[in-house]
Amino acid sequence: MSEDILPPDALMRRDPVTFEIVRNSLYAICEEMRDVLMRTSFSPLLSLSADLSCAILDACGEVAAQGNDIPVHLGAMPFTGRAVLEAFPRETWREGDGVLLNDPYLGGTHLPDMSLLLPVFVDGALIGFTATRVHWPDVGGIAAGSSSIADEIIKEGLRIPPLKLIEGGTVRQDVLNLILANVRVPGDRLGDFRAQHAANLRGVQRLAGLGRRYGRAVTEAVLSESQAHSHLKVRHRLAALPDATVEAAETLDGDGFGTTDTTVRVRIEKRGADFRVDFSATSPAVRGPINAPLPVTASSVYYVLMGLAGGDILPNSGAYAAAEVTAPEGSLVNAAYPRPVVAANTETSNRIVDTLLAALAKAYPDRVPAGSYGSACVYTLGGDDPRSGRRFVHYETIGGGMGARRGAAGVAGMRVHMGNTMNLPIEAMEAQLPLRFHAYEVVREAGGAGRWRGGGGVRKVVEMLADGVAASVLGERTASAAAGVAGGRPGGLARFVVHRRGVASETLGAKSGPHSLSRGDRLEMVTAGGGGWGEPTSETAAAPTHQGDAP
Repeated sequence: MSEDILPPDALMRRDPVTFEIVRNSLYAICEEMRDVLMRTSFSPLLSLSADLSCAILDACGEVAAQGNDIPVHLGAMPFTGRAVLEAFPRETWREGDGVLLNDPYLGGTHLPDMSLLLPVFVDGALIGFTATRVHWPDVGGIAAGSSSIADEIIKEGLRIPPLKLIEGGTVRQDVLNLILANVRVPGDRLGDFRAQHAANLRGVQRLAGLGRRYGRAVTEAVLSESQAHSHLKVRHRLAALPDATVEAAETLDGDGFGTTDTTVRVRIEKRGADFRVDFSATSPAVRGPINAPLPVTASSVYYVLMGLAGGDILPNSGAYAAAEVTAPEGSLVNAAYPRPVVAANTETSNRIVDTLLAALAKAYPDRVPAGSYGSACVYTLGGDDPRSGRRFVHYETIGGGMGARRGAAGVAGMRVHMGNTMNLPIEAMEAQLPLRFHAYEVVREAGGAGRWRGGGGVRKVVEMLADGVAASVLGERTASAAAGVAGGRPGGLARFVVHRRGVASETLGAKSGPHSLSRGDRLEMVTAGGGGWGEPTSETAAAPTHQGDAP
């Protein structure tokens, strides 16, 4: 394979030790930014669940390094960098500036994900940017938590194209006030924004320090060559795999408005080191919020590509560039204004991943896991807390079953694939919110049988301790089970139920809300199980495994 993208005088050839030290320092900076954000943020979604991501971009807006954070955030980050630089060219930046955006059609993912970029200068020259993408638990819109059923982007919340919110180190308070005036709990969001800004500033401090220590030329070389290195490694791994052309399709559980034409169809061609993914036969965009912006679709492809390549290659724009993605504008996987998109991050992206894996399993079954619970299972609650007299918003994701793979059972109760958030302890939630949890348990029998069984789902039951609570659910796999691989059986289905006092229980659709719940009403959520791998034996088919549960 040609290495023409690395010239003979490349730093990694001349001084590989320095190259590795600086390159690994870039990734360490991203981890430190994450620590700062988690330790200073206000919302449990950030401080405990870590629904956030950090990255370092080069001066062209390409990802040079990223944290071990959220795949759907980070795979979309190159789109963010390019959109910001198109709005604010390199020559217009000054030290201390900062640009905020969340527009899904201009480099964002969905409206709750707020991205902040700050420039880094060394010797007076712009060498790159620090970037954070943080899920704000509420950005306005028709429902608490800004994650519910809507039929246009305007109803999902405040949409912000690239906006210079910080100039010369000073936050434009009038603009920030405008943003905070459009969210439900502005004091909480102000705390989260300040934590986000602090994380970016820590990254600026550390990257500028690297530049001073090793010199601007060396630092810029590493920012560029780290991408080239990952690109070459991915292509090398692809070239070692047998060539294949495979196809698959999966139908989502509707859009919340009764639309049934919601099928992701993919064709993958792997020829030598080339990896082409074509979504041309996918359904058109729909009324409800499951439409995926191109950055979300691309990030799903990048995630699968990195796993197929072995999972040990440092991710960045260079690695991602090894994939060629075709997604027609106006389709379910390349949404255009004004289509709503909020569930694409959490639901559609995971179903895209399962569709890609189902296709690849036809060519490489020993390398590919079975289908997963295909969701983040988002539920949101909001209202007035009678104990404190203040408004509250609760946004949470729930784990489910991971698909089994050759040699290992699927993990139960895990956030899989495009999400990488952590568990929110119920004790912390009960202490802060007017809620009482009656169940939080693994449903082991939901794992699909196989030589290696799929992971089990999760059952969570939460009771309202206040009247007038607005509740919404965005989930998947209530109708289509996670598929097995190599003869493995499908996983169990998800279900969502409202139990009202004195009224018959109501089964909810996979996308539902906002519903008005009263004191004593309970919301029950059961996530799907993962598919099994391999034909089940009499022993493995007899009972669910107790191995593989998430801690």
